[in-house]
Formats: sequence, C-alpha cells, structure tokens
Amino acid sequence: MKIYKIISFVIFLSLSATSFASKENGVWIGFFDINGHGNYDFTGLIDKNNATAFTERAKVVYKGKIEVIKNKFELNLLMYLKDGNSFGTAQIKGKIIENNIMSGKWNTEPAKDFGNIYLIKANNEILDAGEIINRTWSSFDIKQKQILKIEKNIISGKDKNECNYYGNIKKLNKKIYSINLEIASCGVSDGNYHGMAHIKKENNKNTLILNATNKNFSLFIKLQ
Repeated sequence: MKIYKIISFVIFLSLSATSFASKENGVWIGFFDINGHGNYDFTGLIDKNNATAFTERAKVVYKGKIEVIKNKFELNLLMYLKDGNSFGTAQIKGKIIENNIMSGKWNTEPAKDFGNIYLIKANNEILDAGEIINRTWSSFDIKQKQILKIEKNIISGKDKNECNYYGNIKKLNKKIYSINLEIASCGVSDGNYHGMAHIKKENNKNTLILNATNKNFSLFIKLQ
C-alpha cells in the first residue's frame, strides 16, 4: 500500500509539473511602452523555454529564452532590427496571472530603455497548427512580392529580387510551428535562419507570420 501511494504521488507530481510547465506555451499578444511613451504592439511566441517575438510598430524582432518559476517569468532576448542586424538585448520580468496574462516590466542594454508590458494569451484569433500551412502563400506587401510554397512541410519560394528560399516547417505546439529557412542568391542576407511561425485570422483571411534570426540578421515575413 505504501509503495502504491508513493508511485501515485510521483505520477501526480509529474503530471502537475508537465501541466504547469506548458501553460506558457503559445502566442501572447499585447502592448508595451518605451520610457513611458506610446503603446507599441508586441507578439511573443513561446515553446517550452524557447521564445521569439516581434513588434511591427517598433520594427524589432527578438529571439531568446524564458524561465518560469511558479507564477513568475523571466524572458532574456536578443534584439534585431526588423529585417536587419542585431543591436542589443532585452530582459522582461513579471507574473503570469490566471495562466492567460503576462504582466511585467522590461529593460534593454546597451540603450537602457525601459517600460511596462502587458500580454494576453491569444486563442481564437490564432489557428491551431497543422496541415493548414501546406499551400502557396503570397506577400500582401507589394514592396516584397514574396511567394512561398509549402508542401508536406517543405518550403520553397522566391521574391521580387530573385532571392531564393528553401527550408522546412514543423508543429511545435498547438499554436506554433518551428521554421528553418535558407536564403540564397540574395547578397548580405544569405544564410540559414531559425525561428517560429503562426497563422493568424485577420480580416477573414489566414495570415502566415514568420519571424526568424541567424547570428547577424533577422527575417520577418507576412503572407496570405
């Protein structure tokens, strides 16, 4: 009887830890301020202890790690200019409230900017990860004119500058895909990029959003 109780207790702890550890997985959408000014959009993608993020208004892409202990979290991120080079780091600390709100403060180095951040876990507007991603996606930004074909999770494509795209994509969790993408014949931005992607419902259309980085540069793509 004692052995049974011990085994049951260990299983309970294991299941509880798994459930708790996965609560931060998913897409988080909200806003932040910079030194007390403005509301800037922020979207964070989290899978286990890995994180990527982006803000379209502030034109920054992030990559880093998250640590969660009980209801507290800490994000440590590298910052890249959107479709540009790395320029600093950001740290975000705060609390997870009722498993669907992240509220905290952030600061950067070397710029020493700071502010507050508030994120809500997105559900209905983010489509479940799955085979829906396998199709041809086109950029709605006429300046880019990117076309990516995804078939059996294999990526191929090009843009108006004749840059070539190759890679693969796979499901990480319920809402997020991992992406591995090589850019070739494109000059300084050539290289292998790793990041995350999700599909968001916008204006009754499915929008595929990719954010990825390598050692030197970031990549941000929106396709429909």
